[in-house]
Amino acid sequence: MSDTQPQSSNAQQRIQLALEPHIATLTLNIPERHNALASEDVQEIVSHLESIEANRDLRVLIITGNGEKTFCAGAALDQMGSGALNGDVFAAMTDKVAGLAIPTICAFNGSAYGGGSELGLACDFRIGVEGMRVFVPPARIGLCYPVNGIERFVSVLGINMAKRMLLASEEFEASQLLSQGYLTHLVSRENLKETARELAERMAGYAPLALKAMKSIANQAACGQLNQVQAQALHDSCNASQDLKEGFASLREKRRPVFQGD
Repeated sequence: MSDTQPQSSNAQQRIQLALEPHIATLTLNIPERHNALASEDVQEIVSHLESIEANRDLRVLIITGNGEKTFCAGAALDQMGSGALNGDVFAAMTDKVAGLAIPTICAFNGSAYGGGSELGLACDFRIGVEGMRVFVPPARIGLCYPVNGIERFVSVLGINMAKRMLLASEEFEASQLLSQGYLTHLVSRENLKETARELAERMAGYAPLALKAMKSIANQAACGQLNQVQAQALHDSCNASQDLKEGFASLREKRRPVFQGD
């Protein structure tokens, strides 16, 4: 899009970050390797996530990939086998994604395998495309998935689906992924960008404090770790904010609200 400003002009950059007003897009750009991530790729993603955290203007993050076959094949197996990359480092990256205060959207441009399936799972919304598949192979090669990753599968998908993916290493097609709650949306490939864009723009127009507060409270509740005092403080902060006053004013004046995040 014309107003998108890439962080780097190098089209060959393996991990691309584009910044627009309120929306960031992180793109895995290694289609020849099915977007499998090497150690340096993981480090670059973490660096980008840290810059996104520090940017108060950003309100939504989209994560996607280039290529028509695979969103992400997880950690690069050659580096996993050599010890140059381990599952804990990869899981720390997905923890970073899951820990972002702003809403996150995974726009699956294709299938996801191993850690790539968890990268999507770490996002708040997962938009899949028809024809995609997902499976998690560690059990097939004798590897135990990282502990925090297992916890994420269970908290998001429930124990039965988590065991089907991790222990049985079942392969799931797009319609199954939607019915089992792995995907939140399923669209045709040609509608992927439009759907992700519409969702991102819609949330970017909402009150940032309210989105952040409700995301935090919902995630705590999903893990059975709701801190009532902290949750109430987030609730009260939103209800005392200038954004809420702006929201009510926009209703009275029959106009779109302009939220500032305070």
